Amino acid sequence: MAIFHLSVKTISRSTGRSAVAAAAYRTGDTLTNERDGRQHDYANRTGVDDSFIIAPAGCEWAHNRSALWNAAEQTEKRSNSVTAREYVLALPAELDAKDRADLARSFASAVVERYGVAADVALHAPSAGGDDRNYHAHILTTTREVEPDGLGKKTRILDAAKTGGPEIESLRELWAMQCNEALERHQKPARIDHRSYERQGVDEIPTMHLGPTSTTMERRYKTDQERKGEPYKPQTFKAQENERRRTLNDHVREMVRELAATVREVTEQAKNAKKSAVHALLRAVGGQRREEEAEQARREGERRKALRQKALREDRERAVQEAKERMADMAKRVQRLAPDARETFLAGEYPSDPFDRALKAHRHPLGTAGLDAEEKAVKAHLKVYQEQEKSQQAERQKAPVRGRRGPSRSQSRDYDSGPDFF
Repeated sequence: MAIFHLSVKTISRSTGRSAVAAAAYRTGDTLTNERDGRQHDYANRTGVDDSFIIAPAGCEWAHNRSALWNAAEQTEKRSNSVTAREYVLALPAELDAKDRADLARSFASAVVERYGVAADVALHAPSAGGDDRNYHAHILTTTREVEPDGLGKKTRILDAAKTGGPEIESLRELWAMQCNEALERHQKPARIDHRSYERQGVDEIPTMHLGPTSTTMERRYKTDQERKGEPYKPQTFKAQENERRRTLNDHVREMVRELAATVREVTEQAKNAKKSAVHALLRAVGGQRREEEAEQARREGERRKALRQKALREDRERAVQEAKERMADMAKRVQRLAPDARETFLAGEYPSDPFDRALKAHRHPLGTAGLDAEEKAVKAHLKVYQEQEKSQQAERQKAPVRGRRGPSRSQSRDYDSGPDFF
């Protein structure tokens, strides 16, 4: 799984080191320190996957590794000057070579932008015989701001006691965030955290960082033991302490797993007991509830049936009323027509053709039966009306003519003044 590691170190003359030598060793390059004339040749070194320089915009001269680090050495005049600062980063083994390089470049670019320095990045592969997940990066930065014509003022914010600690903590948080974003972007489940186990609330003892000396000693001893066919046991204090801490952590994790299993078992038993009690209660009241539900369903069915019957009755009454009004209207309409137009009207309203009659019945409130009944009633009313009409005409013809002004108004043929059944 991915691990978090970010350490910040300084390259200082007080310890006999130089920025030129550090850059040559970490990048596998050959550089000459112009200050003392010493050449540092690491061109044959293995394990360096890639190296590149990032500098502020407009500072093209800083991309020359020899010019950059000789400038860093020559600018400092004191015998105990810090000529470079180094960031060591553990790269997630879950990412491929290109993604690891992009991640290291992102962090170095953020440092360059934040402090105005130049960064010389070297990507290292895991050492032979070591942990094959130990991909890491060495980022060597200047301690002064890089300007187009050379190095400028010192970046004191990382050196001061009040600001150095918070700045490094901020960089550690930035690195953790960039790693997690890269892992998420490439759909890797691993995540890292820059905080200590204590700050995270993790009950686990952290292991110690071995460092190059202890790592070299342990690697040499492990190789010797393997050659002799003997089991490997840690030799240095740090390795032995790490073995002890890992053993303690394993014991603690096992205790936690056992405790969690016990808690799950007790919880499951309580849950089963609760389920049994609930089931018993449900069985006790189940019969009564089913009877109540059945009775409620029966009542609901009766209620819905009554509503449907009521709706049917209302629809029927409405249709009958509409049919009565229609029949009365048809009888009045046929009475107002001239005698020779009545048969044509009746033939149109009550056609003998089956198709036409079906269309008429479809529009009638009571359908075919209603149309048939209406036809009979209208014709019966018309027959009675015609007989009365004939009687009135005969009476008018028998009445004597008064005066010479022609027939009176009562004797004129007016088909609207006949008998009315409605």
